[in-house]
Amino acid sequence: MLYYRFMEWGSALVDRKYLDALFGAYPERMNVQQLAEALNQSKQTTYKWLQHGVIPAYQIEKTWLISRDEVRDWVWENRNTLREGGTPAPNEDQDQA
Repeated sequence: MLYYRFMEWGSALVDRKYLDALFGAYPERMNVQQLAEALNQSKQTTYKWLQHGVIPAYQIEKTWLISRDEVRDWVWENRNTLREGGTPAPNEDQDQA
């Protein structure tokens, strides 16, 4: 896997260490609440993204297995597609519980 250390954010260059620091505050195996907090999304939106396969995770019956490192890498690898609308809009989940 090609590992880029920097990404552009507007006119600034962002070092991957900031993303590592953000996710470093969470356990290796995250729950949905922790994932929602890390992504700054509601639990409803997070569940919708999990159910649609937007976020890398595994579901066993009703339990979600979420790897912090897989999500961190997913955020890094999809940094441009997220800005271009590559995920469901947060307000599309009003009917989800």
